[in-house]
Amino acid sequence: MSPIPPEPRPTRRHIVRGAAAAGLFATGAGTLSGCSGDEANAAAPSVPAHYPPTYDTLVDASRHEKKLLIYSNTSQTNWQPVFDAFMGRYPWISDVRATNLGGSAVYERYYSESASGTSPVDLLVNNGGPLWGDYATRNIASDYRSPEKDHLPSWGEILPGVWIMSTDPVAVLYNRKTIDSSQYPTGLKSLADIVEAKPSRFRGRIGVYDPSNAYGYASNQGYTSMVPDGWDTFRRLLPFTRSDHSSGALVEKVVSGEYDFSINLSGGVVIPAAESSGGLLGWSYSEEGTIVMPRGVSIVKTAPHPNAARLFLDFVLSAKGQEAVADGGLVPYRSGVRQDAMDSLQDMRRKLGADNVHVYRYERVPEEKQAAYLARWEKAAG
Repeated sequence: MSPIPPEPRPTRRHIVRGAAAAGLFATGAGTLSGCSGDEANAAAPSVPAHYPPTYDTLVDASRHEKKLLIYSNTSQTNWQPVFDAFMGRYPWISDVRATNLGGSAVYERYYSESASGTSPVDLLVNNGGPLWGDYATRNIASDYRSPEKDHLPSWGEILPGVWIMSTDPVAVLYNRKTIDSSQYPTGLKSLADIVEAKPSRFRGRIGVYDPSNAYGYASNQGYTSMVPDGWDTFRRLLPFTRSDHSSGALVEKVVSGEYDFSINLSGGVVIPAAESSGGLLGWSYSEEGTIVMPRGVSIVKTAPHPNAARLFLDFVLSAKGQEAVADGGLVPYRSGVRQDAMDSLQDMRRKLGADNVHVYRYERVPEEKQAAYLARWEKAAG
Protein backbone atom coordinates (compact mmCIF):
# COMPACT_ATOMS: atom_id res chain seq x y z
CA MET A 1 0.00 0.00 0.00
CA SER A 2 1.34 3.47 -0.90
CA PRO A 3 2.03 5.88 1.97
CA ILE A 4 -1.00 7.69 3.35
CA PRO A 5 -0.70 11.45 3.90
CA PRO A 6 -1.06 12.46 7.53
CA GLU A 7 -4.15 14.53 6.89
CA PRO A 8 -6.51 13.12 4.21
CA ARG A 9 -8.83 16.00 3.39
CA PRO A 10 -11.58 15.31 0.83
CA THR A 11 -13.34 18.30 -0.66
CA ARG A 12 -16.15 19.53 1.58
CA ARG A 13 -18.24 22.23 -0.02
CA HIS A 14 -21.41 21.52 1.86
CA ILE A 15 -20.55 20.74 5.49
CA VAL A 16 -22.83 22.89 7.64
CA ARG A 17 -21.04 24.78 10.39
CA GLY A 18 -22.00 24.91 14.04
CA ALA A 19 -23.44 22.34 16.42
CA ALA A 20 -26.52 22.06 18.58
CA ALA A 21 -26.02 22.19 22.33
CA ALA A 22 -26.41 18.83 24.05
CA GLY A 23 -29.97 18.00 24.99
CA LEU A 24 -31.58 20.64 22.74
CA PHE A 25 -33.81 20.00 19.76
CA ALA A 26 -32.23 20.37 16.35
CA THR A 27 -34.97 21.70 14.11
CA GLY A 28 -34.95 21.60 10.33
CA ALA A 29 -35.07 24.91 8.49
CA GLY A 30 -38.59 26.32 8.35
CA THR A 31 -40.13 23.76 10.65
CA LEU A 32 -41.46 26.32 13.10
CA SER A 33 -43.50 28.18 10.46
CA GLY A 34 -45.93 25.37 9.84
CA CYS A 35 -47.14 23.92 6.58
CA SER A 36 -48.94 26.04 3.98
CA GLY A 37 -51.95 24.81 2.06
CA ASP A 38 -49.85 24.46 -1.09
CA GLU A 39 -47.30 22.31 0.76
CA ALA A 40 -50.00 20.16 2.34
CA ASN A 41 -51.45 19.47 -1.10
CA ALA A 42 -48.15 19.09 -2.92
CA ALA A 43 -47.97 16.32 -5.47
CA ALA A 44 -46.34 13.11 -4.33
CA PRO A 45 -42.73 12.88 -5.55
CA SER A 46 -41.77 10.16 -7.95
CA VAL A 47 -40.19 7.12 -6.32
CA PRO A 48 -37.56 4.67 -7.58
CA ALA A 49 -38.77 1.87 -9.84
CA HIS A 50 -37.95 -0.74 -7.20
CA TYR A 51 -40.51 0.70 -4.74
CA PRO A 52 -43.82 -1.23 -4.51
CA PRO A 53 -46.92 0.07 -6.35
CA THR A 54 -48.59 0.60 -2.97
CA TYR A 55 -45.98 3.18 -1.86
CA ASP A 56 -48.29 6.05 -2.84
CA THR A 57 -50.66 4.86 -0.13
CA LEU A 58 -47.90 5.28 2.44
CA VAL A 59 -47.08 8.75 1.11
CA ASP A 60 -50.73 9.83 1.25
CA ALA A 61 -51.12 8.52 4.81
CA SER A 62 -48.14 10.64 5.90
CA ARG A 63 -50.01 13.84 4.92
CA HIS A 64 -52.07 13.48 8.09
CA GLU A 65 -49.00 13.24 10.34
CA LYS A 66 -46.88 16.27 9.35
CA LYS A 67 -44.15 15.81 11.97
CA LEU A 68 -41.37 13.58 13.23
CA LEU A 69 -39.41 13.38 16.47
CA ILE A 70 -36.05 11.61 16.61
CA TYR A 71 -34.06 10.83 19.74
CA SER A 72 -30.41 10.90 18.69
CA ASN A 73 -26.86 11.67 19.77
CA THR A 74 -26.26 13.41 16.44
CA SER A 75 -25.64 17.15 16.10
CA GLN A 76 -27.41 19.90 14.19
CA THR A 77 -24.34 20.09 11.94
CA ASN A 78 -24.97 16.54 10.79
CA TRP A 79 -28.75 16.68 10.66
CA GLN A 80 -29.50 19.93 8.87
CA PRO A 81 -28.81 18.88 5.25
CA VAL A 82 -30.76 15.66 5.82
CA PHE A 83 -33.77 17.51 7.21
CA ASP A 84 -33.65 20.13 4.47
CA ALA A 85 -33.58 17.51 1.72
CA PHE A 86 -36.27 15.35 3.34
CA MET A 87 -38.67 18.25 3.87
CA GLY A 88 -37.97 19.45 0.35
CA ARG A 89 -39.18 16.08 -0.87
CA TYR A 90 -42.17 15.85 1.51
CA PRO A 91 -43.04 19.49 2.32
CA TRP A 92 -46.14 18.60 4.31
CA ILE A 93 -43.94 16.94 6.93
CA SER A 94 -42.99 20.38 8.18
CA ASP A 95 -41.88 19.75 11.77
CA VAL A 96 -38.85 17.45 11.94
CA ARG A 97 -36.85 17.53 15.16
CA ALA A 98 -34.02 15.58 16.73
CA THR A 99 -32.39 15.65 20.14
CA ASN A 100 -28.65 15.74 20.66
CA LEU A 101 -28.46 13.57 23.77
CA GLY A 102 -25.71 11.51 25.33
CA GLY A 103 -25.49 8.03 23.81
CA SER A 104 -27.23 6.02 26.53
CA ALA A 105 -29.81 8.77 27.15
CA VAL A 106 -31.28 8.13 23.69
CA TYR A 107 -32.45 4.72 24.83
CA GLU A 108 -33.06 5.45 28.49
CA ARG A 109 -35.47 8.27 27.70
CA TYR A 110 -37.42 6.09 25.31
CA TYR A 111 -37.49 3.07 27.65
CA SER A 112 -38.77 5.25 30.49
CA GLU A 113 -41.45 6.92 28.39
CA SER A 114 -42.63 3.78 26.64
CA ALA A 115 -43.01 2.01 29.98
CA SER A 116 -45.67 4.59 30.85
CA GLY A 117 -47.15 4.54 27.34
CA THR A 118 -46.42 8.20 26.65
CA SER A 119 -43.40 8.35 24.32
CA PRO A 120 -43.67 10.95 21.54
CA VAL A 121 -40.63 9.64 19.64
CA ASP A 122 -40.73 8.06 16.18
CA LEU A 123 -37.14 6.99 15.52
CA LEU A 124 -33.92 6.43 17.45
CA VAL A 125 -30.52 7.26 15.95
CA ASN A 126 -27.26 6.39 17.68
CA ASN A 127 -23.71 5.18 17.01
CA GLY A 128 -23.32 3.24 20.29
CA GLY A 129 -22.95 -0.36 19.13
CA PRO A 130 -23.43 -2.23 22.43
CA LEU A 131 -26.57 -0.18 23.17
CA TRP A 132 -28.13 -1.31 19.90
CA GLY A 133 -27.27 -4.87 20.84
CA ASP A 134 -29.35 -4.49 24.00
CA TYR A 135 -32.14 -2.65 22.15
CA ALA A 136 -32.48 -5.53 19.68
CA THR A 137 -33.29 -7.97 22.51
CA ARG A 138 -36.33 -5.94 23.64
CA ASN A 139 -38.63 -6.50 20.65
CA ILE A 140 -39.49 -2.81 20.33
CA ALA A 141 -38.22 -2.07 16.81
CA SER A 142 -40.72 -1.81 13.97
CA ASP A 143 -40.58 -4.74 11.57
CA TYR A 144 -40.94 -2.42 8.55
CA ARG A 145 -38.92 -3.68 5.57
CA SER A 146 -37.53 -0.78 3.58
CA PRO A 147 -37.74 -1.13 -0.21
CA GLU A 148 -34.08 0.00 -0.19
CA LYS A 149 -32.96 -3.19 1.56
CA ASP A 150 -31.94 -5.08 -1.58
CA HIS A 151 -29.91 -2.07 -2.77
CA LEU A 152 -27.75 -1.92 0.36
CA PRO A 153 -24.89 -4.10 1.60
CA SER A 154 -26.04 -7.27 3.36
CA TRP A 155 -25.44 -5.54 6.71
CA GLY A 156 -27.54 -2.47 5.82
CA GLU A 157 -30.10 -3.87 8.26
CA ILE A 158 -27.52 -4.72 10.86
CA LEU A 159 -30.00 -6.09 13.43
CA PRO A 160 -33.73 -6.75 13.03
CA GLY A 161 -35.34 -3.34 12.61
CA VAL A 162 -32.02 -1.49 13.01
CA TRP A 163 -30.71 0.06 9.80
CA ILE A 164 -27.44 1.80 9.00
CA MET A 165 -27.61 5.53 8.29
CA SER A 166 -23.87 6.20 7.99
CA THR A 167 -20.52 4.48 8.44
CA ASP A 168 -18.32 6.96 10.26
CA PRO A 169 -14.60 6.30 10.70
CA VAL A 170 -12.95 6.34 14.09
CA ALA A 171 -10.37 9.11 13.73
CA VAL A 172 -7.46 10.89 15.39
CA LEU A 173 -7.67 14.65 16.06
CA TYR A 174 -4.60 16.79 16.80
CA ASN A 175 -3.59 20.38 17.41
CA ARG A 176 -1.29 21.56 14.63
CA LYS A 177 0.02 24.49 16.69
CA THR A 178 1.17 22.59 19.78
CA ILE A 179 3.15 19.93 17.89
CA ASP A 180 5.70 19.97 15.11
CA SER A 181 4.61 18.91 11.60
CA SER A 182 6.89 15.88 11.94
CA GLN A 183 4.63 14.77 14.82
CA TYR A 184 1.40 14.70 12.81
CA PRO A 185 0.21 11.09 13.23
CA THR A 186 -0.97 8.78 10.46
CA GLY A 187 -2.71 6.49 12.93
CA LEU A 188 -2.45 5.10 16.42
CA LYS A 189 0.67 3.07 15.72
CA SER A 190 2.54 6.11 14.43
CA LEU A 191 1.22 8.12 17.39
CA ALA A 192 2.70 5.55 19.76
CA ASP A 193 6.10 6.02 18.07
CA ILE A 194 5.77 9.81 18.37
CA VAL A 195 4.95 9.94 22.08
CA GLU A 196 7.41 7.22 23.10
CA ALA A 197 10.18 9.30 21.52
CA LYS A 198 9.45 12.13 24.01
CA PRO A 199 7.65 10.53 26.95
CA SER A 200 7.95 13.44 29.39
CA ARG A 201 6.63 15.86 26.76
CA PHE A 202 3.51 13.86 25.88
CA ARG A 203 2.49 12.16 29.13
CA GLY A 204 -1.14 13.09 29.86
CA ARG A 205 -1.46 14.88 26.54
CA ILE A 206 -3.66 12.35 24.71
CA GLY A 207 -7.41 12.27 25.23
CA VAL A 208 -9.33 9.04 24.73
CA TYR A 209 -12.96 8.02 25.06
CA ASP A 210 -13.53 6.28 28.38
CA PRO A 211 -14.24 2.60 27.60
CA SER A 212 -17.00 2.52 30.21
CA ASN A 213 -18.94 4.74 27.75
CA ALA A 214 -20.84 2.79 25.06
CA TYR A 215 -19.18 4.54 22.14
CA GLY A 216 -15.84 4.52 23.92
CA TYR A 217 -16.08 0.79 24.50
CA ALA A 218 -17.03 0.08 20.88
CA SER A 219 -14.41 2.32 19.25
CA ASN A 220 -11.58 1.15 21.52
CA GLN A 221 -12.56 -2.51 21.67
CA GLY A 222 -13.08 -2.48 17.91
CA TYR A 223 -9.49 -1.37 17.41
CA THR A 224 -7.96 -3.77 19.92
CA SER A 225 -9.91 -6.75 18.57
CA MET A 226 -9.93 -6.09 14.81
CA VAL A 227 -6.61 -4.36 14.04
CA PRO A 228 -3.50 -6.57 14.07
CA ASP A 229 -1.38 -5.82 17.16
CA GLY A 230 -4.15 -3.50 18.36
CA TRP A 231 -3.69 -4.30 22.03
CA ASP A 232 0.06 -3.88 21.74
CA THR A 233 -0.46 -0.39 20.28
CA PHE A 234 -2.86 0.49 23.10
CA ARG A 235 -0.43 -0.86 25.70
CA ARG A 236 2.09 1.66 24.36
CA LEU A 237 -0.38 4.56 24.18
CA LEU A 238 -2.46 4.23 27.33
CA PRO A 239 0.22 5.47 29.77
CA PHE A 240 0.05 8.81 27.92
CA THR A 241 -3.74 9.15 27.94
CA ARG A 242 -6.50 10.70 29.99
CA SER A 243 -10.08 9.51 29.59
CA ASP A 244 -13.20 11.60 28.95
CA HIS A 245 -16.85 10.67 28.55
CA SER A 246 -17.86 12.98 25.69
CA SER A 247 -16.64 13.90 22.24
CA GLY A 248 -17.27 17.57 23.06
CA ALA A 249 -14.74 17.50 25.89
CA LEU A 250 -12.20 15.56 23.82
CA VAL A 251 -12.43 18.04 20.95
CA GLU A 252 -12.42 21.14 23.16
CA LYS A 253 -9.30 20.04 25.05
CA VAL A 254 -7.44 19.66 21.76
CA VAL A 255 -8.66 23.09 20.65
CA SER A 256 -7.49 24.67 23.92
CA GLY A 257 -4.11 22.91 23.78
CA GLU A 258 -4.69 20.94 26.97
CA TYR A 259 -4.37 17.82 24.82
CA ASP A 260 -2.17 17.53 21.76
CA PHE A 261 -4.24 14.62 20.47
CA SER A 262 -7.60 12.93 21.02
CA ILE A 263 -8.01 9.43 19.68
CA ASN A 264 -10.81 7.10 18.62
CA LEU A 265 -13.38 9.84 18.08
CA SER A 266 -16.16 9.68 15.52
CA GLY A 267 -15.19 11.15 12.16
CA GLY A 268 -18.64 12.75 12.16
CA VAL A 269 -17.36 14.98 14.96
CA VAL A 270 -13.65 15.20 14.14
CA ILE A 271 -13.75 16.07 10.46
CA PRO A 272 -16.22 19.00 10.62
CA ALA A 273 -14.34 20.31 13.68
CA ALA A 274 -11.02 20.21 11.83
CA GLU A 275 -12.48 21.70 8.65
CA SER A 276 -13.96 24.67 10.52
CA SER A 277 -10.90 25.34 12.73
CA GLY A 278 -9.05 27.68 10.38
CA GLY A 279 -6.07 25.33 10.22
CA LEU A 280 -5.72 24.84 13.97
CA LEU A 281 -6.77 21.19 13.94
CA GLY A 282 -5.70 18.24 11.84
CA TRP A 283 -7.10 14.73 11.64
CA SER A 284 -6.17 11.31 10.35
CA TYR A 285 -7.50 7.83 9.81
CA SER A 286 -5.41 5.00 11.28
CA GLU A 287 -3.42 3.66 8.35
CA GLU A 288 -2.75 0.36 10.12
CA GLY A 289 -6.47 -0.24 10.58
CA THR A 290 -9.43 2.14 10.79
CA ILE A 291 -12.59 1.12 12.62
CA VAL A 292 -15.84 2.21 10.99
CA MET A 293 -18.65 2.80 13.47
CA PRO A 294 -22.12 2.39 11.94
CA ARG A 295 -24.73 4.95 12.97
CA GLY A 296 -27.99 3.05 13.41
CA VAL A 297 -31.54 4.23 12.86
CA SER A 298 -34.67 2.41 13.97
CA ILE A 299 -38.40 3.10 13.91
CA VAL A 300 -39.97 2.17 17.24
CA LYS A 301 -43.20 0.18 17.24
CA THR A 302 -44.91 2.89 19.27
CA ALA A 303 -44.09 5.69 16.76
CA PRO A 304 -47.00 8.19 16.74
CA HIS A 305 -46.16 9.11 13.11
CA PRO A 306 -45.37 5.70 11.60
CA ASN A 307 -45.92 6.64 7.96
CA ALA A 308 -43.73 9.74 8.13
CA ALA A 309 -41.12 7.65 9.98
CA ARG A 310 -41.09 5.07 7.17
CA LEU A 311 -40.65 7.79 4.56
CA PHE A 312 -37.75 9.19 6.58
CA LEU A 313 -36.07 5.82 6.95
CA ASP A 314 -36.41 5.07 3.25
CA PHE A 315 -35.05 8.50 2.41
CA VAL A 316 -31.86 8.26 4.50
CA LEU A 317 -31.19 4.81 3.01
CA SER A 318 -31.77 6.02 -0.57
CA ALA A 319 -29.10 7.41 -2.90
CA LYS A 320 -30.42 10.98 -2.47
CA GLY A 321 -30.61 10.55 1.29
CA GLN A 322 -27.05 9.26 1.44
CA GLU A 323 -25.94 12.34 -0.48
CA ALA A 324 -27.58 14.49 2.21
CA VAL A 325 -25.93 12.39 4.93
CA ALA A 326 -22.55 13.18 3.34
CA ASP A 327 -23.40 16.89 3.06
CA GLY A 328 -23.91 16.89 6.84
CA GLY A 329 -20.46 15.49 7.55
CA LEU A 330 -21.31 11.82 8.00
CA VAL A 331 -20.06 8.99 5.81
CA PRO A 332 -22.27 7.42 3.13
CA TYR A 333 -21.89 3.71 2.52
CA ARG A 334 -24.29 3.02 -0.32
CA SER A 335 -22.38 2.23 -3.50
CA GLY A 336 -22.47 4.81 -6.28
CA VAL A 337 -23.66 7.74 -4.17
CA ARG A 338 -22.63 11.18 -5.45
CA GLN A 339 -20.82 12.99 -2.68
CA ASP A 340 -18.23 15.71 -2.38
CA ALA A 341 -18.40 16.43 1.32
CA MET A 342 -16.92 13.25 2.77
CA ASP A 343 -14.98 10.16 1.82
CA SER A 344 -17.48 7.38 1.33
CA LEU A 345 -16.90 3.93 2.77
CA GLN A 346 -15.72 2.89 -0.70
CA ASP A 347 -13.29 5.85 -0.78
CA MET A 348 -11.83 4.80 2.57
CA ARG A 349 -11.29 1.29 1.30
CA ARG A 350 -9.49 2.59 -1.78
CA LYS A 351 -7.27 4.91 0.27
CA LEU A 352 -6.43 2.57 3.11
CA GLY A 353 -6.86 -0.83 1.50
CA ALA A 354 -9.97 -2.94 2.02
CA ASP A 355 -8.23 -5.10 4.62
CA ASN A 356 -7.49 -2.01 6.72
CA VAL A 357 -11.09 -0.81 7.03
CA HIS A 358 -13.08 -2.72 9.64
CA VAL A 359 -16.85 -2.27 10.04
CA TYR A 360 -17.84 -2.71 13.68
CA ARG A 361 -20.75 -5.11 14.17
CA TYR A 362 -23.32 -4.42 16.87
CA GLU A 363 -23.61 -6.89 19.69
CA ARG A 364 -24.96 -6.96 23.20
CA VAL A 365 -22.03 -6.83 25.63
CA PRO A 366 -22.52 -8.73 28.91
CA GLU A 367 -21.38 -6.85 31.99
CA GLU A 368 -18.67 -9.40 32.73
CA LYS A 369 -17.15 -8.97 29.25
CA GLN A 370 -17.00 -5.20 29.60
CA ALA A 371 -15.59 -5.53 33.14
CA ALA A 372 -12.81 -7.79 31.86
CA TYR A 373 -12.00 -5.28 29.13
CA LEU A 374 -11.88 -2.40 31.61
CA ALA A 375 -9.57 -4.37 33.89
CA ARG A 376 -7.17 -5.06 31.01
CA TRP A 377 -7.33 -1.38 30.02
CA GLU A 378 -6.52 -0.17 33.52
CA LYS A 379 -3.60 -2.58 33.78
CA ALA A 380 -2.17 -1.30 30.48
CA ALA A 381 -2.67 2.33 31.53
CA GLY A 382 -0.60 1.66 34.67
